[in-house]
Amino acid sequence: MADVIETFGRYVQNRINTRPLYVRRLLLTAYRAYGLKLKYLPDKNLSDAKKYLATLCMDCITGPLSRPQRQVLTSMFTPCEIFYAMDAMPMCAEQYSTYANGAGAEHGFIEAAESAGIAETFCSYHKAVTGAAICGVMPRPAAIVNTSLACDANNLTFRKAASLMDVPQYYIDVPYDPCEDAVEYVARQLKEMGGWLSDIMGRRLDEERLCRLVSNSRETVRVMNEVTNLKKERYVPTDLTSELYEALLMHNAMGLPNTLKYAKMLRDDLLKSAAAPGRKILWMHTNPFYQKTAQSIFNYKKDPWIVLTELCYDDLIETDDRDPYRAMAARAVYDYYNGPAERRAEQAVRMAHKTGADGVILFCHWGCKETSGAAAVIEETLADAGFPTLVLNGDGVDRQNSPDGQLSTRIGAFLEMLEVRS
Repeated sequence: MADVIETFGRYVQNRINTRPLYVRRLLLTAYRAYGLKLKYLPDKNLSDAKKYLATLCMDCITGPLSRPQRQVLTSMFTPCEIFYAMDAMPMCAEQYSTYANGAGAEHGFIEAAESAGIAETFCSYHKAVTGAAICGVMPRPAAIVNTSLACDANNLTFRKAASLMDVPQYYIDVPYDPCEDAVEYVARQLKEMGGWLSDIMGRRLDEERLCRLVSNSRETVRVMNEVTNLKKERYVPTDLTSELYEALLMHNAMGLPNTLKYAKMLRDDLLKSAAAPGRKILWMHTNPFYQKTAQSIFNYKKDPWIVLTELCYDDLIETDDRDPYRAMAARAVYDYYNGPAERRAEQAVRMAHKTGADGVILFCHWGCKETSGAAAVIEETLADAGFPTLVLNGDGVDRQNSPDGQLSTRIGAFLEMLEVRS
């Protein structure tokens, strides 16, 4: 399979600049074909919930790409229930880049961005999506909506894409200090954005539907917090790709009935499962899902196994607020990526205790200044709480920027240390 992806990726990259519309159609066809494979020939190593998760996430990429007139290009931390309430389809920028990597084509987009003046040190997720816009491979969306949370690259990427594709953009400012005044401020922006987007899309924002979607999100958060509690004593097989799939669902697919269905299926899988074996790893930030070494260490393994990924819990904020705009705003404002690094570190400690993690891996993705800047605080806080932490440098998207050997050596040494401690 790896050889097929590599060959396909080279074929695509050689045509990005000369035949962008052809490449766009080719990628969509490949994603649809892989979606059929996931549906009819799912990964037998995974539980029913994880198999279902893979098909849901494939729909999240093929839907917006096949209907660009309904697509809203957005950031991972943007509340998306408003989009669904008017039949718009969010396309998460980070998702687009991850799927480009899945097709082996990400580096062509990254090179296009760097050739256009984007710095080599810029986040590769954002370089890939910017390069796709520069080349004309990314279809022109109806609108762009992004937040200031939690990535500095947001401020350049979406503004650049809006200019390149001549698309209206709405920017949601999330204050750095999490508080109720900030919730009210963001709620007002979300309500204003709903009216703005409704005019652009020519579709009415269904307020009753929005309330149902936000109610689904509230229930999803509740169930996923139950799932986290169960993981201390229960195990279901996972892999690095499934962890990223779940992160996407817990952000840009919140509110959808199928997302709630997945959460309940995962809870049921855990309730039926055996006791948790092996060394448990709390994984922070994104991961190098495509790297063979990382796959061989973690995919479907019982020892070690990834008990929880930070991007799957950072915005699981429980709120009883019945105002849908305030409820969405609260998830953004109180997201653990918002505010000082200490908030993120302290939540990691709580989650490590809750799941019985033996150690923590903090993946410092290339170009992510937020995570690199917070690494020392997170490592020290976790160490003080008794959790060994490996700060691991790498790239979540660009396979040419992540040496396999170094990753293998560092993870191997860390796991040996955990084994000695146990």
